[in-house]
Amino acid sequence: MSLINDALKQARQAPPRIPQRPLPPLPPDDDEPDSRKVWLIPAIVIVLVFAVVFVIGLASAHRTVRNVVETVTAETVATQAVADVSTTVIAPPPPVVAVVNPENGPKLQGIFYSTKDPVAIVDGKTVRPGDRYLDYRVKEITRYTVTLVGPDGKPLKLGMSN
Repeated sequence: MSLINDALKQARQAPPRIPQRPLPPLPPDDDEPDSRKVWLIPAIVIVLVFAVVFVIGLASAHRTVRNVVETVTAETVATQAVADVSTTVIAPPPPVVAVVNPENGPKLQGIFYSTKDPVAIVDGKTVRPGDRYLDYRVKEITRYTVTLVGPDGKPLKLGMSN
């Protein structure tokens, strides 16, 4: 134990091997940032957002006004042309074909409507316009109905049954 104590005494009395250099003092830190810089960026962002909204609104309002002016001009020309003609012919509306769902005929089960490729499910089979189903040909698929043409050329309009 005395060997350890002797070594500790010598270590305390010996000069340090590495000279200790003091670190340079740190510069003082600004506690408060410049108040002008703090609000400048959010203000610029807000102004830009308002400018974009204003430009979009102006463009859409201009388009709407132009469409209204073109519509009014077209209606005025059509009205003046009709006023010049002594007899006005009014065409009757096209006949409305009632939706018929025969009890023993094909049953419409669903419609997947899109303007490019409408699809319907009739009695579990997928059909498109122009396809053949049993003795019928699929003439048209709309959002709510499917029109089939029978072998006799008679249209059969199917709708969803409740």
